[in-house]
Amino acid sequence: MAEKKSKKKASAASAKKSSAAKSNNKSEGKVKTQKKKNTLYARIVPYLLLFLALVLAICLVTVHLAELDDGVGVVGYYIQAVFCGFLGAGAFILPALLTFVGIKWCVYNIKWGVEKPAKDADIEAIRARRALRRIKVTSVLTLVFFSALISIFAEQSQFDLLTFWEEGIDGVGGGLLGAGIGCLFLVCFKELLSAVILILLITLCVFLAFGFTPDYIISRLRERHMIKKERRAEEAARLLEYEETHPEPVYTPVSKPEKRPEVRQPIQQKVSRKASAMTVDQLLDDELPVYEEPELVSLDVKVADKLTPVSEVTIGPSVKEDEYVKPVSAEKKEESGEQTPLDFGGDPAFDKNEFNSIDDIFKDLGVPAEKSAAPVAEKQEPQADSGLELDLAEIENDELLEDMAAVAPDEADEEEPEVITPYIFPPYDLMKENNDVKETDYSEELQSNAKALVETLRSFRVGVREVTYSRGPTITRYELKPEVGTRVRSIANLVDDIALNLATSGVRIEAPIPNKAAVGIEVPNKTRATVYLRDLIENQKFVDAKSRLTASLGMDVGGNPIYFDIAKMPHLLIAGTTGSGKSICINSIIISLLYKAKPEDVKLILIDPKKVEFNMYKKIPHLYCPIVSEPKKAAGALASAVMEMERRFELIESVGVRDIVGYNAATENDPDKEYMPHMVIIIDELADLMMTARDEVETSICRIAQKARAAGIHMILGTQRPSVDVITGLIKANVPSRIAFTVTSQVDSRTIIDIAGAENLIGRGDMLFAPVGAS
Repeated sequence: MAEKKSKKKASAASAKKSSAAKSNNKSEGKVKTQKKKNTLYARIVPYLLLFLALVLAICLVTVHLAELDDGVGVVGYYIQAVFCGFLGAGAFILPALLTFVGIKWCVYNIKWGVEKPAKDADIEAIRARRALRRIKVTSVLTLVFFSALISIFAEQSQFDLLTFWEEGIDGVGGGLLGAGIGCLFLVCFKELLSAVILILLITLCVFLAFGFTPDYIISRLRERHMIKKERRAEEAARLLEYEETHPEPVYTPVSKPEKRPEVRQPIQQKVSRKASAMTVDQLLDDELPVYEEPELVSLDVKVADKLTPVSEVTIGPSVKEDEYVKPVSAEKKEESGEQTPLDFGGDPAFDKNEFNSIDDIFKDLGVPAEKSAAPVAEKQEPQADSGLELDLAEIENDELLEDMAAVAPDEADEEEPEVITPYIFPPYDLMKENNDVKETDYSEELQSNAKALVETLRSFRVGVREVTYSRGPTITRYELKPEVGTRVRSIANLVDDIALNLATSGVRIEAPIPNKAAVGIEVPNKTRATVYLRDLIENQKFVDAKSRLTASLGMDVGGNPIYFDIAKMPHLLIAGTTGSGKSICINSIIISLLYKAKPEDVKLILIDPKKVEFNMYKKIPHLYCPIVSEPKKAAGALASAVMEMERRFELIESVGVRDIVGYNAATENDPDKEYMPHMVIIIDELADLMMTARDEVETSICRIAQKARAAGIHMILGTQRPSVDVITGLIKANVPSRIAFTVTSQVDSRTIIDIAGAENLIGRGDMLFAPVGAS
């Protein structure tokens, strides 16, 4: 009995196994069939979407844009009509969405295959699958929301399905689907809020379609945080390695040079540049060397009470011999160093009230030659245009008048020629003397600034081999020689950090210094010096200058005087804001010409729209015409200068030479030929002239700037508004020499001198000088 029972149980178990095996085989067959269907769907549908996008785009363009109902046939017309009926104007973005989804789907199939990834598959494949699904959903939502937004803008507020369908077929409104959703939004939120919500939803769908999901944004932020953390760790490791490979140097003190005795010496000998070079090891030493700093000589543009050139006309015996002797000046001074940028004074060294007495300067035109610091000038033949007039009111010889009245007409023609008293240069004593002869030791300040400068650069991993400093009246320039491999741009970008560590403003970096393997860092001085005009005019370099158009400009960062020849400029543009020293610079140029040139050598045309800057020069004998203060008369004066230029060219052509110098040399011994003096046109405020008589002024200035150099006519243009409507392209192209005082923006600096930097100037006289041909 037991055996029979066991046999029955075994047969039942085998039957169950066989039935289970059959059921498993059936389920596996169903799964395989389902997988085949899914893979076929995934392979075909992307290309169908692309095909449908192309067909729908052609139909929409043909029917609605080209307005050809029969252009795509009956089937094509009904295809676009169905989509337009449901979506309205939203159907026009459907081809783009279908193309986007199809391309993304094809790319996914190529990269990951058409089969669905298993649960234990690569995480990237699962993410790609989710991204594809997200693109499909967001594309559909974008289409629906866009159609609803179109319906709101089309004001489809009345719920009418037939109207929605007909307007959608015509390509107007949101169609059946879009208008229905739009009406729902209008009922809930009204027009404005509905439009804002739909726009936000469309934007959100677009972001999600391109993968800007919250988890993606969070992961990107984490990655950036980790990258920054790794970079900081690398920088700390590099800095530690650099400090280990570059130990702190051992410093050796340098003996202090012997001071010069406190003896009054000629000022210009003390102005010579003394640039002290030292290594970084010496700079960072606790026992810093002390350097002797040169005398800070300043340029004062003050002119004293009386400046008396003699230009009267008297009748008397002819002068047989009259030699021109150069003005007596101080001993020749040392000359060296760079010549940019320049300083025209740091302290209020110019008081225009000092010039008020120039009206009285030329009232008394009979200064004896023995009382003048500059002896009598060289004899010149009297010229017709010398600007000197015969004043019979001052003739005191009554007997001579009676004899002249009694002379017969025949005898009057044979009277002796009139003799003009030569021009006597003004004495130097009329200008204020520089009494700041005591030398101040600024070595401690310079050493501390140099040390702070090197430490600042080292903290930013910029190595410096050597530092040389040069102290001027207003700024001190530190010349740094960086280590090999240091980028110059890395130093130029640290201007704000350097200003912060030095506790100053107005730091300017010149990287690199022209014609030098160094980078210049210009730091304003805590104590600014005054630059006196008398020191510049007494300089032997100014006295020995051969050109009668030599003018003093100021001192550079090394304390060396700077002069320029107006004939070589040949034209000069001076620009800067109000109070930057522009008018003072022009006044110093005029005073330099009065001390250097005689009236028969140089003539001046002064145009002063402000009516107060040149008023003190109205009686000087160098004037070609009275000072012009009205803008309309200024245009006439410039036009007369153009006519004078043309007349001079005719005379130069008649002699057969090329310029005014050759003409004067060729006609020196010819009494029938007139002598041509140089002519300098100075305009104090060009912007005012450009506002009142722009066309005439600009035309005359351009003609003079283009041609007048050979005729000996030169221009100096000043303006406080350096904009492109004042300094036009024509004027800028024909005026090659420029001076930039303090300006408000980098754009103004580039307008004046074509480079940035003038916006960082301190003001009150310091400038950037860019002569023709200089870098």
